[in-house]
Amino acid sequence: MQSIFLDGHLLLEQTARSRSGRFFNFNGTAGLWRRTCIEEGGGWQHDTLTEDLDLSYRAQLGGWKFVFLSDVVTPAELPVDMNGFKSQQHRWTKGSIQTCKKLLPTIWRSRLPFPIKLEATCHLMSNFAYLLLAFLCILLHPSTGAPHGGWLRTLLIDVPIFIAASGSVAVFYFCAQRELHPRTWMKEILFLPCLLALGVGLSLNNARAVLEAIFNHKSDFTRTPKYGIERKSQPWRSCKYRPLKSALPLAELAFAIYFTYFLWFAIVHGQFISIPFLLMFQAGFLYVCLSSLATRWPKIGFDSSRPATVIPA
Repeated sequence: MQSIFLDGHLLLEQTARSRSGRFFNFNGTAGLWRRTCIEEGGGWQHDTLTEDLDLSYRAQLGGWKFVFLSDVVTPAELPVDMNGFKSQQHRWTKGSIQTCKKLLPTIWRSRLPFPIKLEATCHLMSNFAYLLLAFLCILLHPSTGAPHGGWLRTLLIDVPIFIAASGSVAVFYFCAQRELHPRTWMKEILFLPCLLALGVGLSLNNARAVLEAIFNHKSDFTRTPKYGIERKSQPWRSCKYRPLKSALPLAELAFAIYFTYFLWFAIVHGQFISIPFLLMFQAGFLYVCLSSLATRWPKIGFDSSRPATVIPA
């Protein structure tokens, strides 16, 4: 699911931005900078958690052009446990909002064409969607508990909202997988429901990152754990990374229970068309919660005296 997330970002977003002359950000996975570009862009700065995104936009504001080569492939290591993944997503989300606050006024004061300004705005503000998704989770209670309007309400309100929100995301990743894996894409898209559920499960983690950026809450640059895994049988459980202590999994568990109630309510009141949608929310929060807590559970046969504390999610 992580690879599908990145496939969509790299293959569709970055390629489209590069070919259409829009702004796009340097990806730390692989890339080359001209030293003059870095210097004229103002150099690396530490006031955001995504210094590569920050410098990318400042350099392009200075007239430099970036080129994305989709045919150049490099291996990348993905987080193997949920806490590492959440830490990475928190950093990326918070850093993008910090960069948005820092550079968006400059972008709109510049003489750039309006389409570039508009796309840059959508790009830098895209992670506000996690905050809206968290609000949606809360607002579903009065919506679900309200008197049901029958099939007319479902066709005029519920279905269009579902297609606009979830359907568009599914099509986005569907296109990326079909382009990247022309022979096996049908197998890959079977993960799309899980992908949507994972995005929902991450909403509280990333919404917190958005709020921290909005209210200028300072936080350290938390490095994503790296294990150098190159084969499936390679051991990594004896690493010395320790999971971050947070009460967020308890909030995610509360939301999982919250949506379990919604599922029961929908079944009792015959709202069967909403069950797949509600199940996606419940499963997403439950999976992220349990995967986060798994690193704190003792493993049978594991030497607790050792400093290693990461358990496979």
